[in-house]
Amino acid sequence: MTVIEILAQIKAPHFSAGVVLRDGVVIEAADIIKYMRRWPRARVRDYCAQKGWTISIVSESTIALG
Repeated sequence: MTVIEILAQIKAPHFSAGVVLRDGVVIEAADIIKYMRRWPRARVRDYCAQKGWTISIVSESTIALG
C-alpha cells in the first residue's frame, strides 16, 4: 500500500505555518492552524482562498507502507 504525503506552507499577513497532508487529509498542522487537522485538502484550499491566504506545496512524497 502506498500513500501520498504533502508538506504545504500557508502564508497569511500575520503568520506563516505548515501542514502535512496524507492522502489528501491534514494529519499535522502548526498550532496557529491546528483546527485544520482532519480537514480534506479541498476544504483547506477553499478556506485559505476565502481568507486571502496563499498555500503552496513544499514537497510531495509517495510512501510505501507495509
